[in-house]
Amino acid sequence: MPINEKKDLVPVMEAAQELGTTGLNVMMRIKRGGLAGWEIEGKWYVTSESLEQYRRQGADRPGSALCVRNCSSKSGCGSCA
Repeated sequence: MPINEKKDLVPVMEAAQELGTTGLNVMMRIKRGGLAGWEIEGKWYVTSESLEQYRRQGADRPGSALCVRNCSSKSGCGSCA
């Protein structure tokens, strides 16, 4: 991992709060390559650079919409693609 300072890392739950989504959705974005993240000593983090880039460009990418908290659309709101 090229990040040497923990200040460049954001805990997954904090990233989820900033994006208005869930920690699980952030983890899915890490797995799919939409966010850069690492596990360090059993806890997951997102790079602050990746988070900022996702905020700037995420809405413009097809299928990149984040699931929102408390989504009650059982038929699918389209953001979970």
